[in-house]
Amino acid sequence: MSFVVQPCFPADASGLAATMMGARLTDPHWANLWEDPSSEDIIAKATDRVPWNLVTGRDTKRHQKVIDHETSQVVGYARWILPPILAKNNDVWLEAQLSEVSPAERAAYEKQYQACTRNGRPIGMKGGSIMSYRSAPLEAVDARIMRDGPFLSLEYLTTDPGFWRRGIGSMLVQSGLKIADQHAIKTYVMSEPAALKLYFNYGFKLVETVSTEYSQYGGTEPMVHYFLIREPAKVPYE
Repeated sequence: MSFVVQPCFPADASGLAATMMGARLTDPHWANLWEDPSSEDIIAKATDRVPWNLVTGRDTKRHQKVIDHETSQVVGYARWILPPILAKNNDVWLEAQLSEVSPAERAAYEKQYQACTRNGRPIGMKGGSIMSYRSAPLEAVDARIMRDGPFLSLEYLTTDPGFWRRGIGSMLVQSGLKIADQHAIKTYVMSEPAALKLYFNYGFKLVETVSTEYSQYGGTEPMVHYFLIREPAKVPYE
């Protein structure tokens, strides 16, 4: 079985959603955010949100997927964010930039997105103060780290649970690191525990750790996030 890194398209929505939500729902901290953590419903609604998330922010967002070459199944996905210094000329990493869509397509994707969200939050996700309680300490650290940029930021990395430990995450990380090294720019990621070893293997250094206890919202153990930075390689990455 072989895997291939490819650009993303709105037509990939169902495969991307299944991979992203399937992986996220294995994390009890994330599953706890949902009123009903039923994978079928969550994946269906995510499928409707994905196209809008892909077509917005084209100047800074870069998307790649990994497919199983034999079946064409989407088995991995990464979203990177270019810093303004790289995005300003709109000529960096164009193979990972989503193609422009027509105004009619864009309007249809936005309508789909609005139908399954409320105030920017997926319908079915818990309301109240749980989200701000979880995110506030992460946002504070993120803001502090970003002042030391610019960074090429890895905003999202996921692998289908059925394909874990097959090198898919490594393929997607390496793709971004090549861009960072070509432009002599630092790379930044916020990681959950499962991916920490992967980032260490590619030269990331831990700069801060945030552990959040949220038993009052149903958490059974602390939620831990790691903040990591990688300096660009002096010799372009191979």
